Amino acid sequence: VGAWNRPLFTGKWEHSTDSDEVVYNIQTGTLFVDLRIPRSKPIVLWENLGKGLGGSTNWQDSRQILESMTDEDLRLYSRQHVFWGFSVLTKESSTNESHLMKKLPICTRHHCIDWNYVPNRPRPRPNKWYIEEKPEEEGHCNEWKEWSYSCDENGQCYYWENWDRVEGDEKGEGLRLALRKRVPEKEATNNSLDGILVVVGDHFNYILSRQLTGRETSYPQVNNLVEMVDNAIENGDRHTAVSYLTLDGGHGTISSGWKIDTALQPWRHNMNVFDCVGSVDSKSNGLKVKIAADGPSFFEWEVLIGQTVWDIYESSFKDANVLEALMNGNGSSSRL
Repeated sequence: VGAWNRPLFTGKWEHSTDSDEVVYNIQTGTLFVDLRIPRSKPIVLWENLGKGLGGSTNWQDSRQILESMTDEDLRLYSRQHVFWGFSVLTKESSTNESHLMKKLPICTRHHCIDWNYVPNRPRPRPNKWYIEEKPEEEGHCNEWKEWSYSCDENGQCYYWENWDRVEGDEKGEGLRLALRKRVPEKEATNNSLDGILVVVGDHFNYILSRQLTGRETSYPQVNNLVEMVDNAIENGDRHTAVSYLTLDGGHGTISSGWKIDTALQPWRHNMNVFDCVGSVDSKSNGLKVKIAADGPSFFEWEVLIGQTVWDIYESSFKDANVLEALMNGNGSSSRL
């Protein structure tokens, strides 16, 4: 549990560092949202694309911004990544106890929404890897390595990644919150309404799924989003390219006033996250978030963000009023 940065990735003869890519991986005890954005993106240019919308926050406006981009910008924009799901920790039993990896815990991540994958090419299997913790005198894990479960022909892991705890996550032992947007029963098969917000300590990540129109073209030969966008652009099919790029995700901090500081859609920067995920009127003087508590358990609480309803999957809060105050910027994360 924690908010994590990735200073190093290495696989085969390739590697990248946090100088190449901004990574915020927020894992609660249940759900996670993992955000990865190349630093080579023209952030300032794309931030300015939203200035003509007068502070609007709904997804139609983001689609309008994407439609204003050039073909090359859309292709460049597709080269980033966000995904959410849930993690399962296990330990493998093995007769070969001398093998280092067989003694390490295993994390299996089931991806529910993934930027890289498209409907005709879903992720074929969960992501699975070993966890090697760096020994710490304090008893807390502040750094660990991710070793791929699969190995190459030489018996070596295909890749490994180094993860560092981000300052302000309270070592995963303080504030924890996981919310999922509720989908009306009549639209339960429509993925376009899905959304996740996870919080650990001072840090939050969010993700909002694609807004498809039903008029997108299918490209059976493509294997991932980048190929989908490239093929669509080459065929003059900007509608399909834009639709698949409407998936949104980002990171921010509570201490900033729940403001987004890093996002797939840079025009979201400095926006209150609840204006983003719930289409709350940012000019309103009313509460952005309201919690209806029908019982003492957070499973019985209903979180209203603008016109949207969210269910709580995990919460370190025992009092709905305290959580509501915090989400509206009037409380402290220390009052759990």
